[in-house]
Amino acid sequence: MQTIVSITSRGQVTLPRALIETLEIDTPSKATIKCEGNRIVIEPKRDFWSLESVLNSKIKLSDKKLLRAREEFSQKWPKV
Repeated sequence: MQTIVSITSRGQVTLPRALIETLEIDTPSKATIKCEGNRIVIEPKRDFWSLESVLNSKIKLSDKKLLRAREEFSQKWPKV
């Protein structure tokens, strides 16, 4: 599928409904975006854990704080 979309002055792109349905993307959701040569690649992520490779941080949490954060996040993250 190929279609023309607009990129707003704020850098936002709206995906066509047909593409969202074809890829079975639940909205709202998260995606990763990267540059490959002169192409923009947007990859939908199904859940929080699939974002692991793009989440780089110097923040270190204790096991207790990490568990609490996971529980809170799992309640707020869209279910697939």
